[in-house]
Amino acid sequence: MRTVIALRGTQSPTRWRAALTAMLALVGAGSAAANDNDELGNWLSPSNDNWPLVAIHALLTPDGRVLSYGSNNAGANTVQTGFFIYDVWDPAEGLSGGHLTLDNRTNVDLFCSAQVILPQSGDIFLAGGDNWKGNRVSNSGNPKTNLFRYTDNTLFSGKDMNRARWYATTTVLANGEIYIQGGKDKNKVGNTAVEVRDANGNFRLLTGIQIAVKDESWYYPRNFLAPDGRVFGFDTNGSMYYVTTAGTGSLTQVGQLATKNSGKRSSAAMFLPGKILQLGKTTGAIVIDINGPTPRVSATQSMASVRHWLNTTILPDGSVLATGGSEKPNQLVGVNNTAAIWHPSTGKWTIGRSGARPRLYHSIALLLPDASVLVAGGGAPGPVVNLHAEIYYPPYLYNSSGNFASRPNTDSAPATLNIDETFSVDVGGTTISRVTLVKTGAVTHSFNMDQRFLELSFTQSSGTLFVQTPSNPNIAPPGYYLLFVFNKRRVPSVGKIVRMNID
Repeated sequence: MRTVIALRGTQSPTRWRAALTAMLALVGAGSAAANDNDELGNWLSPSNDNWPLVAIHALLTPDGRVLSYGSNNAGANTVQTGFFIYDVWDPAEGLSGGHLTLDNRTNVDLFCSAQVILPQSGDIFLAGGDNWKGNRVSNSGNPKTNLFRYTDNTLFSGKDMNRARWYATTTVLANGEIYIQGGKDKNKVGNTAVEVRDANGNFRLLTGIQIAVKDESWYYPRNFLAPDGRVFGFDTNGSMYYVTTAGTGSLTQVGQLATKNSGKRSSAAMFLPGKILQLGKTTGAIVIDINGPTPRVSATQSMASVRHWLNTTILPDGSVLATGGSEKPNQLVGVNNTAAIWHPSTGKWTIGRSGARPRLYHSIALLLPDASVLVAGGGAPGPVVNLHAEIYYPPYLYNSSGNFASRPNTDSAPATLNIDETFSVDVGGTTISRVTLVKTGAVTHSFNMDQRFLELSFTQSSGTLFVQTPSNPNIAPPGYYLLFVFNKRRVPSVGKIVRMNID
């Protein structure tokens, strides 16, 4: 069944809701267990392959579409490479359509690059990647950068970095610069140097920093902008550190995570300012609190099973969704397709329904503006080549009858926000219980480099909300966020994409 509603390029929650009326009708609200939807959520899982490539990398664009790349489109012979194509999908057209698949004309292989949205322009910045050798990638880095301009779907070249990088991490700083760490170089050696991209696209090495490279510490380091303005992170060996990016930079080691709580097959999400949920290569789960002078690590409820290569996605209500993974890394052994939601207020998990396909190595999960989650990819290599995507609809979207609940709206919210300001939103006669911001995502290899959650204080007078943004730019770094309001039944609006300006 094909449902196509052409709303390309719009951010309007009103037009999103019109598209959702058709798309949500395809979800199994009429099933025998529909009355459990408000507890378990539900999936839209087409039986056929419906994605033009293995979605190894995925980002939400400033106009609400999804950019993905990471493989060719050779069907059963699909292989890892970002040399040939990239795809832009419009969620408003549903899982059976909406794809614009384009040729990559940059002559750069984007596979295993780093990606993040530039806060100044909304262009998507892609750092490094692999090298195509005619029939495969070389598993070595390149120093190239590329930019995707969402206004015309164009991928074009930027300035070269100082170092070649394959599997690096990019982090937006409070001043709009991009911190770049990790990756392998063209000689397949891990990078010891870090660098920063300024607002003009120039790169400077932080010569005061040398990262100790051992084992796989170069592999997508888990980095976050901390509330004090430094970059906090930990590598796949569990070594924790703070980085100061001013001047020539400096690095301070601040402790070690247990081996069971680290590793490249783990996932991490900053679910509150300065608080990170880390799910390791066992069932164990920990919270890392970086709001004090040194990190504090505490245990929270364990997962129901081992989930190597899972993805964590911050939801509009501040809970964290875990999808995908298996007991044996990238094998069809102990596959876990359930949608498990971790609740920060209790530290407990709720286990929801299962998706249709295994999501192992090279899979992604990405929050969409309608508060659902796109789950896609897996394979190249792997036991399943997943040219397939599905959507998980969390319990907050349903009423007690198992049908989709009525939702508040954010139509009148401003398009741009500033640090430490009050803005207004017209919500009509709806009583609002919460206002939140979730930074738009950029996910690959079990790590989302650009998601974070903010609870906003507000007052309501008749049909108008007066909402306060944070006063600390390190808590709300510049860039693009999804703004959600919740009614008294805790049902979220369709998110409006807003830009937080550089302070």
